[in-house]
Amino acid sequence: MRARVEAFVTDFYRAWERTGKPPSASNIDQVVEAWRGEPAVLVGAHFTAGASTGEENVLKGSAAHDPSVETITAVEVETDRATVRSVSGGGSMPTYYEYRLVREGEQWKIRQLLSFLDPPGAPLVDPAEAEALLNSANLDAALPELPADVELDVAGLFAHGCQVAPFGEAVSLEVVQLGEVTFGSGALTVRDFGYGAFGLAPLARRLPGGTYRVEVSTAADTNVALRLLISEAPAVSWHPAEVSGDSHIIGVDAGNVAILDLATLVRCGAQQVEELFQEHSLKLSDGAGVVFSLTGEVNDAVMVMSGYGDGAYPCYWGVAEDGTIAALVVDFLVLDSDD
Repeated sequence: MRARVEAFVTDFYRAWERTGKPPSASNIDQVVEAWRGEPAVLVGAHFTAGASTGEENVLKGSAAHDPSVETITAVEVETDRATVRSVSGGGSMPTYYEYRLVREGEQWKIRQLLSFLDPPGAPLVDPAEAEALLNSANLDAALPELPADVELDVAGLFAHGCQVAPFGEAVSLEVVQLGEVTFGSGALTVRDFGYGAFGLAPLARRLPGGTYRVEVSTAADTNVALRLLISEAPAVSWHPAEVSGDSHIIGVDAGNVAILDLATLVRCGAQQVEELFQEHSLKLSDGAGVVFSLTGEVNDAVMVMSGYGDGAYPCYWGVAEDGTIAALVVDFLVLDSDD
């Protein structure tokens, strides 16, 4: 299995030298077209059917795999499966790779290739930071009033079957039930799941622990809003759902918004979270969103495509007549009153 990985790294570098070096303005089309076929050849030689190198349609300033800078650090074998780990580059920004292999007859083939920014075993956050984050979410945190210039029509965002026109032509709103999520601690974080530990913080208001339904409103395959239903009671008022120490605006740079159980998330390893992001973000092209488990125990996470993609999206608490939290909504700003 070591020999298989070493052969792939060598062949990848030769392919990059041959066709994948950074293009100039005068030859970009030729370089892109030449590189397009190389990953398929590498997969055919070194991977199981249907696998991917992760570098398809990617052109980088240096080769992702180079035998002069990528070093194998660990090899683990269990019957017909094996894991080979390596690190590429030095300095402050190394890349850590994990090759998962299976035996096919007399040969080892790469079934999956993962890349990480953090080394194996690194926690997402250290225990002291995790405790501080959890303690910053409270059941009685104040709920700010909506700004005077904000007109929020959540009922309209989730009016299934309503005709809307965000793209000029009338289409029907569809409300898709994604399933249920269980938040044991009630401390939630709403964020771009691709951020890892960067800027990690909970919503200031903590929920009672429980299991809640989650749904997303869509129009012409574009997500309009995400809603976590805390109770069946209708919301009679809406308030900014502020992140502890920050505003209620959720920044996005990887085209997704996730609602996660913070208590479970901070127990995860950094590579575990990165792998979950890579795995579930691929599923977003096939549906409005996905509900999943951070640790394999219960579903405690939901991730959806964020409207038109990257941007900044407001998050709101809906409050029932008796003062309890009824819903949490992220508005992707696809619809306004004119739509």
